[in-house]
Amino acid sequence: MAKDKSENTPKTTQQKLPIVFGITLLVLFVLVLGTKLAISPNMPSYNNYVLMLMPKSIDTVFDDKDLTLYVEKNKDFDKTKNEPLEAYKVYYYKDNDTSTKKIYLKNGKTLKGEKEESNMMVLQFLGNATITDSIIRNILNKALIILFVLLACYLIYIWYLDWCRRQDKKKELNR
Repeated sequence: MAKDKSENTPKTTQQKLPIVFGITLLVLFVLVLGTKLAISPNMPSYNNYVLMLMPKSIDTVFDDKDLTLYVEKNKDFDKTKNEPLEAYKVYYYKDNDTSTKKIYLKNGKTLKGEKEESNMMVLQFLGNATITDSIIRNILNKALIILFVLLACYLIYIWYLDWCRRQDKKKELNR
């Protein structure tokens, strides 16, 4: 079988551009979809993701004292045995001196002072993380929709180019 002339000629920039554009769209689509799946609550890395979104510290007033609270991952957390809120430990430093030993809140979650107030401090950290998480998820959802539409348009364009090529071959054969 004889080789067609078009197989031997190098591709021009005009011919390479749709290929590069298609590959780029596909890679972006896979990356965005992979990111969306990776931040799913069912994934093992979800607690690390949430911790990354949490603020590093929160300033609060407790028992008429200014207190800076910090959060860290609970290394002893076990999904099967512990509540989800126990995945994080909230702590502070005495007199806000970071060179002293960390003082963890009772059960890692609550402050109980002289007034016997109890606040779920970890929820304050989680609340801030949830706001950022919802923004990220909205952006990823919109990006997926846009990339899906662009990929669909790209496939229609490729089909059109192929259809035009077949029509040109038919015209050449009919001459």
